[in-house]
Amino acid sequence: MTPLASSLTTAGIAALPMEVAVVAEDGTIVLVNDAWRRFADENHGVHPDYWVGENYLDVGERAFEDPYARETVDGLRALLDGSEEHLAIEYPCHSPTEQRWFRLDAAGFALDGERYAMVVHHDITVQRLAELRSAARQSQLETLLGVLTHDIRNPLNVIEGYADLVADEIGDTAEIDTIRRAAVRIAEIAEATLEFTESGALSTVEPVRPSDLAREAWDTVATPDATVTVHRTGVVHGDRRLLLQLLENLFRNAVTHAGPDCAVTVGPLPDGFYVEDDGPGVPPAVRDRAAEADFSTAGTGGLGLAIVRAVVDAHGGTLSITDAESGGARFEITHVDVAPE
Repeated sequence: MTPLASSLTTAGIAALPMEVAVVAEDGTIVLVNDAWRRFADENHGVHPDYWVGENYLDVGERAFEDPYARETVDGLRALLDGSEEHLAIEYPCHSPTEQRWFRLDAAGFALDGERYAMVVHHDITVQRLAELRSAARQSQLETLLGVLTHDIRNPLNVIEGYADLVADEIGDTAEIDTIRRAAVRIAEIAEATLEFTESGALSTVEPVRPSDLAREAWDTVATPDATVTVHRTGVVHGDRRLLLQLLENLFRNAVTHAGPDCAVTVGPLPDGFYVEDDGPGVPPAVRDRAAEADFSTAGTGGLGLAIVRAVVDAHGGTLSITDAESGGARFEITHVDVAPE
């Protein structure tokens, strides 16, 4: 290595924003960077030379009651004797006032016949806190799914059963019919909410042609007078289950708002595909809110388009609502990963 290259390497390590130490074959710390020194100062480090000259392995061995310390020392020894090349460990490093987590990445290398290890510490607190919040949210969703699939359905069955018993005794009345329809509507909302909670993450990504899914999705629309025209679309790298769910919801939305005898078209876009109908369309004033979970123009709970948006978001795409050529509603799914033909 030339003197210039050596100087640039040293300066580059010093400038790195994460804490870095270079450890010699016997475990001695021979170099630390500015971020290492700042971290020591901010956390009341007491070593006069920021542990340069101290043995990294000896310090770790003195803390062997900590399982992360033992794992680190064993991993560094493997790097320094050449039996391993890389080491990665995530560990907590909480202060008296805050929770913190770090990731240690280390790599072994040889220089002038000697083995060394570069040890890098990254602050991953933001990432770990996000993971903990995500895990808590997942637990909440699992609880919600349990309520929707069991706790709500059972009392609804009781309501419907008693409504039938009362009807047997006094005959069908408008009030009993209202009770039945309310029970059915609650079941529909529960099923839609269950579907919505499952629509935000990709499970399996594979090449999928949305136009090939359209006919399968259309079969779920229970109206014999509606028609669909499908033009060949490009292949999208996505989750087949979620894309089928997206199409089913757009078709149901068309039948609900454009009528049971509507005409629906599916076609390609350069970076996605569209679904449009020949109904009254979506007024420009409400398009920005139409795909929100709490929005509804017909008392239907508003989850159909919210599910569509969740699926599009999961694929990294964009959902746009505009006018179809016939004046109906046109839903464009763009900025998804379309494979070249």
